[in-house]
Amino acid sequence: MASATRTRPAGNRGPSGAPGAGEPPASRRGSRSSSRRSSGDPAGSGGPAAPRLNGRAGHFGSFRLQQFVLIEIAAALLLAAWVIEPLLLAPAGVLAALLVVLAVVRRHRRSLPEWLGTVFALRARTRRAAALVLPPDTEPGLAPAVECDPALRTYSFSDRDRRPVGMIGDGTFVTALVQVESDATALRPDRSAHPLPLTLVRDVLEVDGIRLESAQIVQHTQPAPAPHLPQQSVAARNYAPLQAQTGSPALRITWIALKLDPELCPEAVQARGGGIVGAQKCVVRAADQLASRLTGAGFRATVLTEQELTSAIATSACVSPLAMAQASRAETPGRRTEETSRTWRCDDRRHTTYWVGRWPQLGGGGASMPQLVALLTSIPALATTFSLTLGHGDRSEVSVTGHIRITGRSDEELLGARHELERTARGVKTALVRLDREQLPGVLATLPLGGTR
Repeated sequence: MASATRTRPAGNRGPSGAPGAGEPPASRRGSRSSSRRSSGDPAGSGGPAAPRLNGRAGHFGSFRLQQFVLIEIAAALLLAAWVIEPLLLAPAGVLAALLVVLAVVRRHRRSLPEWLGTVFALRARTRRAAALVLPPDTEPGLAPAVECDPALRTYSFSDRDRRPVGMIGDGTFVTALVQVESDATALRPDRSAHPLPLTLVRDVLEVDGIRLESAQIVQHTQPAPAPHLPQQSVAARNYAPLQAQTGSPALRITWIALKLDPELCPEAVQARGGGIVGAQKCVVRAADQLASRLTGAGFRATVLTEQELTSAIATSACVSPLAMAQASRAETPGRRTEETSRTWRCDDRRHTTYWVGRWPQLGGGGASMPQLVALLTSIPALATTFSLTLGHGDRSEVSVTGHIRITGRSDEELLGARHELERTARGVKTALVRLDREQLPGVLATLPLGGTR
């Protein structure tokens, strides 16, 4: 499918295009940790060491600044009323008190203005969703993602005599997908053995003059035995000893989504023909570089075609095969997703997304990043999806943003999985923040689209 390039909005926005969700939850809260590109940094080596993460308490700094500004305005109102006319002190005092309430009161770990903003944004997205009609030629596997962001389109690009490369974008960015598999056996004694080197992913953010907006690592995991099976079932009894010994899931898929914003490297795009073709050549070059480096590190890396990319997005969204089959036969497909304050529904599956607000101490005496991800994705649920997005930070640093999404077949199964995930995260000193009223932006942050703005 092709897509016409559309005008970039004046401000930042999330992929959903929803007002009030201009930035994804992670970036709005300043959740991005950083990793310096220094020779002394373990992440700068070619080994599997993770970048150094400086865990910060979410939007603590911006909240303090908001408090300070609102209290200053309240004090200025009182002072101005006293200077102009003392009788104005009473109404000015009321306004000042309201400003102080806005500055001090918090609801669900958020300042009152921010909380109100998420409420209005959710209502706006709900209204737009009710009026949305998908094009009849939309791929059933891609439809849930398009319902989240109607501007998403897939592309197929072929250069010379190579296999076609699949891409996805909304007219302001283009993303290619690399699937990564380990050459080791599927059932390993240590779940974190032969981890993916984050340094290779970090280094591809800038290659041959091409500056990517972000590189997103998405790991989709389905546990074994399936949580809905009775403990006395044959499959559960047979798999239990193996699970206790290896901790291996039934399915673990890793994708790396490379996202290019043509405005970040206009010279590189122009040198390769300009326009959408130049942007596609840039992202293909970056994907080929990453695949080559991963192959050299002992992994099997495949740049996905358009059909494979669509299948990867459908797998990550836990799309129901039955719903896909019904949608492919329907002349006018019905809506298959729904967002509520705490969940996102796709077909007959429920999802809840969390943002990693504080990272634990990684490396040294603490657990490594692969061990942390393996622990958080071993929750008994239908599926668990972990997303780690690397982007450009300040002063040549690399920003790191994490999200985790759990999926259940029912509200009860999802609730139990949420409690287990939160308990596990607390046990390893990881702060997870449930994205209440921002579940749709959270889902987009965990789909292999390259990370949200």
